[in-house]
Amino acid sequence: MVEMKIMKMFGVFALLLLLGSGLANASVNPRVQLVNYSLSETPAQPGHVLALTLHLKSMESDNCAEQLQVQVAVSYPLSLRGSDTQYNDLLCYQDPDSAGTFTFYLPVDNLATSGTYPVSVGISYKKRFTQLTGSNTLNIQVGGAPSFAASVASSNPIDIYPGDSAQVTVTFQNTGASSVTSARASADSSGIQVKWAGQTQDIGSIAARGSGSATFNIEAPKNMPAGNYPLNMHLAYTSEDRSAGYTDFSFTVPIKPKADFAATAADPLLPGEKKEVNIAITNTGSQEADMVQVRIRPLFPFSTDGTVRYIPALKPGETQNLTYVITVDKDATPGNQLLGFLVNFEDPQGKKFADTTDFSMSVRSPNFQDDLLSYWYVVVIAVLAIAFIARKRMTTGKKK
Repeated sequence: MVEMKIMKMFGVFALLLLLGSGLANASVNPRVQLVNYSLSETPAQPGHVLALTLHLKSMESDNCAEQLQVQVAVSYPLSLRGSDTQYNDLLCYQDPDSAGTFTFYLPVDNLATSGTYPVSVGISYKKRFTQLTGSNTLNIQVGGAPSFAASVASSNPIDIYPGDSAQVTVTFQNTGASSVTSARASADSSGIQVKWAGQTQDIGSIAARGSGSATFNIEAPKNMPAGNYPLNMHLAYTSEDRSAGYTDFSFTVPIKPKADFAATAADPLLPGEKKEVNIAITNTGSQEADMVQVRIRPLFPFSTDGTVRYIPALKPGETQNLTYVITVDKDATPGNQLLGFLVNFEDPQGKKFADTTDFSMSVRSPNFQDDLLSYWYVVVIAVLAIAFIARKRMTTGKKK
């Protein structure tokens, strides 16, 4: 009997130990965790709507979370579509994954720049009268490639005529979400000349939504016909992911019509000679020149008295003969020597221009006939002397 009582007491004691162990392991409150999340695209693209799906689970097998609330907080460039809070009345350990799945839609601003942006996730739930909370911070990557637009920011001068040099500034606007480094712009054209020293310009870094500019020196050849000519731009750069990129652009540069001039002189001159010379001036340009004033630009060995000749109008292709008195230095070297015209004129709209044109004037060596003409007084004296001697001899012969 005593042994039976001992055995019963031992059994009761063992049962109490088991019950005590079970009570010690039982959870007092539920515990809800964000086990993982997924995104509809990575990285998120500007202008897109990003779907953020949260996967929550009640981690205690013997306790359920009551009145579960999941709240999301974002900042620019992300925003929320719809409510920022979603609910579930009860979440237990045995529930399927779908019970703890919450999806929020986050529009990404069109002007967002690439980078990492935080999204806060707040969790709130109850167990009887106890309020429990938790929080997480997610880092959402916003990306996107650079994209460029280009425009002519300025032209100096604004109106470009044949023979003009100009500076053209082009601005490259990065409309994409990521920045670039080592940006270089180069220019070329068919017709317009891009000065070789400035064909390539270093711009450096261009931020997302930022811009960079390059200035190119161009020249319109003097004999260029009026019209529209292409100016081609090539922009090369390195993206944030260190890949090389490039973009090409083309602009139209208008070359306005303008009068142009060429001159010719037919009569050669002698060293030391002062002579009235006819010089033909022709409008070789594409526009009429009005109120034309022409004077000779003195260049050795030639000089003039500074006379200005006037032409009321000179149409394209028309020629006028002008007369000037030109003096040639006595030390002039025979051959074709350079001479020039200074031309002031107006276009049909009254805009004033100044231009120059060079032409050749021939200087030749004197020949025997020129020498005779140069020393005519010697010839006259010699003839008179010969005539005097002859007459004297005739007179002497008659006396004999």
